[in-house]
Amino acid sequence: MKQLTSSTTALSIVIATVLFVIASVFDSPPPPLYDPEVNGEWIPEVRPDTAVRDELVTQSCQQAEDRLFAAIDAAQACEVDDDCTILDYGYPIQCMTSIARESVSAVRLEYREYESSCPYRVYYDCPSEPMQRVPVCRNNRCAVELQRHEQLKQLTLDYINRGGRSEP
Repeated sequence: MKQLTSSTTALSIVIATVLFVIASVFDSPPPPLYDPEVNGEWIPEVRPDTAVRDELVTQSCQQAEDRLFAAIDAAQACEVDDDCTILDYGYPIQCMTSIARESVSAVRLEYREYESSCPYRVYYDCPSEPMQRVPVCRNNRCAVELQRHEQLKQLTLDYINRGGRSEP
């Protein structure tokens, strides 16, 4: 390998030092401001906080949420268990919500409106273990009943033990 000459080495050191100084200048925070009303002392720059939510967005979101809850409430009329289905959208709809099957499209549209009106939504999933949610019609309103998986496992085992025949 060729050895570097002393002038090349010196030039490399000078360039590295200049680049280090330039990087240090751009990397350092800006100097604090001088405010003569605060005892003539230097104070750091104070910047106002930006609003996380503005009032119009919050109001629009609340209205969309109210319309969504009204649509869900109106969609819970039923006559038999088969009229109902689980509504599993997560927040703001509770995990234990059931509506009439014929109203699913209308509630989906209302939920889409809610999503577009509420950019600050909270997301969560509805848990499924160790219970299974079953839609039922109680007092002409769709509701949700919980069934333990152990019960379902036992029913399945009983069915298999009977050779796939239903009980009379």
